Amino acid sequence: MVNAAEKLMIKRGNDDFTLTEVSKTGKVSIGSIYLRFDSKDDLIRAVHARVLARIEHDQNTMLNDLKDRDQTLDDFAFRFVDAYADLLKSYSPVLRPIMLRAANDSTTSTLGRHSAEKLSTEVRRHFLYFEGEFGRSDHHRLAETAFRMIYCTLARYLGLGSSPEAANEGNWEELKEDLAIMCAAFLRAKPRP
Repeated sequence: MVNAAEKLMIKRGNDDFTLTEVSKTGKVSIGSIYLRFDSKDDLIRAVHARVLARIEHDQNTMLNDLKDRDQTLDDFAFRFVDAYADLLKSYSPVLRPIMLRAANDSTTSTLGRHSAEKLSTEVRRHFLYFEGEFGRSDHHRLAETAFRMIYCTLARYLGLGSSPEAANEGNWEELKEDLAIMCAAFLRAKPRP
């Protein structure tokens, strides 16, 4: 039934479906849905928790694959942006409806924020391997800002969050390349005199 609800969310782009539709899609009775979940909201939150667990696993795998410390900041920026962008894109069909719901559901919002903060901390730690190449002294702020710029740009392209109408503007491969270049340049930038 969680699989069925996730499929319906992806198909519709929102959580505007009935438990009867979940029952038909998942080939389970309405009664069995109510045995596991008190409400449709609880079912949707279960979908969200499961999706976040998959994303977290895939993000950890991605970051572990990028741990080659012999590379330069430029190499890491290119490899990270490419891998993270593709991972985010692969989850965008299910993230879109979850993020729409998060705007009005504090439980969903809190879970998503907690997951995003964990990723941000890990990415910042990876960027800090290259702090010797940073142009300014506030390394933690710079690494956090670099990740925020990457995430916000990718999320906008993928139509996640508040501006789904902006999805798919421009060339995906060029966007990834430009983001990696901008990220490394931002981190290397010297302070203004």
